[in-house]
Order: sequence, then structure tokens, then C-alpha cells
Amino acid sequence: MKITDFIPQIKTDNKIQKVSEGRDAAKVSSGSPVGTDKVELSASSLDVQKMKEIIQDTPEVRTDKVQALKAQIERGEYEVDSYQVADKMLMGFLAESGPGEE
Repeated sequence: MKITDFIPQIKTDNKIQKVSEGRDAAKVSSGSPVGTDKVELSASSLDVQKMKEIIQDTPEVRTDKVQALKAQIERGEYEVDSYQVADKMLMGFLAESGPGEE
């Protein structure tokens, strides 16, 4: 299961706002001003960049969890609660169909 299944889609406008456009920041040796531009990304775009970084840093397989479950299975200690599985399946079905839909 991918982590993206749990993260709702983020709407981004992919717009860059131009904050200032000035020519007073630096001067060349001749004394004439050199233009500088400054841009600021929207909050949504910054959030998307941060989430991408987090997802890239997260391993696809959590080996510590896998090893712990394998050890439980080998020792015969791993038990599945059928009521809990049925409850999650039912909740997933209800979430997919939505209220009032049949």
C-alpha cells in the first residue's frame, strides 16, 4: 500500500508571485545598477515540496516492522482478530460508497 493512498490530493495553482523587481541591490564597477528579481512561492507549492521531500526520505518497506512480524509468525504468536479485519473492511466499503449512495 502506498502512502499516497492516504494523502488527499493537494490543489496547487502553480503560480509564482513576483514580490519585487528592483535595480538598487547591486552595482557593477561602472556605477550603474544591476537588476535583481525576487520571487516567492505560494504556500501550497511550498507544502507540496515539503511533502515530496518527506515521501522521498521515507523507505518504501519498513524493514523493522517486517522483521518483527516475521518473528511473531515463526514463533506462532501472530494472531489475526477477524472482527477487527471485518470492521475495517466494512468501514472501507462505507467510505468508498459515501453517504446516501447505494
